[in-house]
Amino acid sequence: MNEVRIPLKDILPSKFKLYKGVDPNAVSIRVLKGKDEKLIAEMTYDNAAKKLMAVLKNVLNGIDPGQLTLGDEKFIMLWLAANSYTRTVPIETTCGMCLQKISIDIDLNKDLKSVSLPDNFTEPYPVILSDGSTVHVRLLRADDEAKIIEYEKTNESSWIYRYAMTIVDDKKNIMDKMLMLSEMGSEDFVLIRTVPEKFNHGPIMEAPYECAKCGFKGATAVPFRFDVLFPFGDALTKAFGARV
Repeated sequence: MNEVRIPLKDILPSKFKLYKGVDPNAVSIRVLKGKDEKLIAEMTYDNAAKKLMAVLKNVLNGIDPGQLTLGDEKFIMLWLAANSYTRTVPIETTCGMCLQKISIDIDLNKDLKSVSLPDNFTEPYPVILSDGSTVHVRLLRADDEAKIIEYEKTNESSWIYRYAMTIVDDKKNIMDKMLMLSEMGSEDFVLIRTVPEKFNHGPIMEAPYECAKCGFKGATAVPFRFDVLFPFGDALTKAFGARV
């Protein structure tokens, strides 16, 4: 059976701006197979990061999935859900007008918009602190997120650790960076925290809806959860029961 692969050159939110040594023309993706679904079904809190990375390694060609920005990773997961299963995802929300719980169907391709990385963004991004010194900040990658998850298993909070990983300074190890941020004034720390927010890219997890009970039109958050995107159990029957 021939494997159909889709090029990602023109659709990734990062526009491949941050992937040194990667040829955008060589990067492609395929839909999920049974062996990938097995990995998803085996996911638990403890192994989710490793299983997800294994899935991405299976479906991607031409790029190390660990180097994906978090925005690109999220975009790829939504692409896999929409193209491997169904574009339509049922969710429950509360109407912003009548406050009644309603069920709506979200079209992953049509209803969710995506934001691209600005053309003028360069990494690492310089942040000038209140004392005039400069700290260089980068965006988090999928490998970083996996390390943060592991850190959280043995530590009460990953708040400082997360942002320490964004600091680019060859003279400091991760503990030095955490100490620097711990002692940094909030007026400077907030600038560092603003960089990943300002240059956030990828799917906007919000979709429009029209309330079936009162007719109000609004927008609702769409949860980014595996049980929502990859149907099992009742969700599987609802999505594909008519075809069996």
